[in-house]
Amino acid sequence: MTYTSACNRLLVLIAVAAMSVASAFPVFAQNAAVGNISGTVTDASGAALPGATVTIINNDTGATRTVTTGASGDFSSPFLQPGHYELIFTGAGFGKVDHKNLILTVGQTLSVDAALPNAATATEVTVTDSSPLIDTEKVEISQTIDQQFVNNLPVNGRRWDNFVLLTNNVVPDGNSGLISYRGISGLYNTNLVDGANNQQAFFSEARGRAIGSPYVFSQDSIKEFASSASGYSAEFGQAAGGQVNAITKSGANAIHGDLFYYLRYPSLNALDPVAKNSGLAGQPFLLQPTVRQQQQFGGSV
Repeated sequence: MTYTSACNRLLVLIAVAAMSVASAFPVFAQNAAVGNISGTVTDASGAALPGATVTIINNDTGATRTVTTGASGDFSSPFLQPGHYELIFTGAGFGKVDHKNLILTVGQTLSVDAALPNAATATEVTVTDSSPLIDTEKVEISQTIDQQFVNNLPVNGRRWDNFVLLTNNVVPDGNSGLISYRGISGLYNTNLVDGANNQQAFFSEARGRAIGSPYVFSQDSIKEFASSASGYSAEFGQAAGGQVNAITKSGANAIHGDLFYYLRYPSLNALDPVAKNSGLAGQPFLLQPTVRQQQQFGGSV
C-alpha cells in the first residue's frame, strides 16, 4: 500500500467519524433553548474600543458572565438562559455604563451597544432599557408567546401549544389537533422543547398534538416559546412549514408557583338559540345542554 492511498484512507475515516459525531449531537439542539447577547463598545467619539470588559448578569438567577471586546469593539455572548439581564460596561481610563431591565427571549439575539464616557468627565452612566418595538436583529417572521399570554389568555383544555394559533398564517390542520403554517401540512413542522426534539418518531408530528395522543407538557411548566412561520435560522432545520421553540420554567432566586381550578358545567352555559326555538315548539329534549362537564385542577411550585 502506497503512502498516498494510506493518507486517503485516513482522511476518509476522519470524515466518517466527524459525520458520526455531528449526527449524534445535532446543532439545533444546542441553540434552540437559549438566547444570545451581542453589541459594540465605543468611546465618546464613536471609535471602537477593544479590550473593554462586559459583565452580563442574569437578574433571575444571579449568574454572571464576563466577556472582552475584540479589535473592532464587538462582543458576543451566546448560550444564555432567557430572562432578565443587566449589562455593565467598563474600560481602562473610561467610566462605567450600566444597562438595566434587559429582557432576553428564547431564540433571540439581543443587541446592546454602549459608548463609554471619559473617566475625567463622568464615572458612571445608568441606562434603563425597555424592550424595543422593532428587533433590528430579527430576520424571521415569528412571534414570542411569553408568560403573560400563557397565564392569562383562556384556552380550552389548558394546552400551551394552542397559543401557536396566535401567529399569522397559522390555522388548524383539519380536526386532528395539528396546525398548519402557510397552508403546509402539520407533519412538516418542527416542535422543540428545551432544545430537544418534541416530535413522534413514527408520524413526525408534535407529541400530544393529535387527538388520539393525550401526552402534552403542562401549561404551567412552559415559560415561553417562539413560533416562527418562515425565514428562521438554518440551525433549527427539519421544517418545511413552521417551527415552535419552547422552554420550560427553571429555578430562580425566589420560590414561585401557582394553583388553578377550571370548571365547566352545562348549567353555566347559555342554550343554543336554534335548539331553544325548536324545544319551545314541542320538543323539550332539545333544551338539554349539550356541553359536557369538565373539571381541571392542580398546581406547580
